[in-house]
Amino acid sequence: PGVLLPRGSALEAGVSEAGIMAFLDAIDAAEMELHSLMILRHGKVVAEGWWDPYGPHFVHTMYSMSKSFTSTAVGLAVAEGKLTVEDQVISFFPEDLPEKISDNLAAMKVKHLLTMTPGNEKEPTGKVVATENWVRTFLAQEISHEPGTDFIYNSVATYMCSAIVQKVTGQTVLDYLTPRLFMPLGISGMRWETCPRGINTGGWGLSIQTEGLAKFGQLLL
Repeated sequence: PGVLLPRGSALEAGVSEAGIMAFLDAIDAAEMELHSLMILRHGKVVAEGWWDPYGPHFVHTMYSMSKSFTSTAVGLAVAEGKLTVEDQVISFFPEDLPEKISDNLAAMKVKHLLTMTPGNEKEPTGKVVATENWVRTFLAQEISHEPGTDFIYNSVATYMCSAIVQKVTGQTVLDYLTPRLFMPLGISGMRWETCPRGINTGGWGLSIQTEGLAKFGQLLL
């Protein structure tokens, strides 16, 4: 744990140092606030920097980058035979189903949560997070489109992926990923927000270091 990525020079990696500086100047001129920057090429860090008060050792909230970690947890659970992406969402939560299950709700599968095509009439995150039981509230929303046909950005769909992983593994996504992803990549100190029922929020809420995110990107490459 804690093993750092290899470092190299931008020049050796074929990256223009002047280009990096021009990028930073443009960010500055646009009055955009960077907290940190890490550029990798060919598996090596060729440029990195932090803006005070941030630093290499601090964890930083990943916002919607958290979704990619949640979907990775789903992929690992599929690989371990815990579920398939063709499984019906309602099959995991018999105790939280609405009185009437519409055809569209019944047709909603894990793959539709992953691709943000579960068929909601409106983006339901605001409504869901205002309640105590997010799963039940999500399943009670109007599913007016056939799943798989209509894309809308849907953060709580990724929360449902987190809830499903917890249901089939008995662990939060954070605990499930720790020995499978975070420890092998040498990422430690991570935190993840939870819903009122102790399920990691999935679509947001993960905090890791800048280098941890760089390692994850390198893994996906």
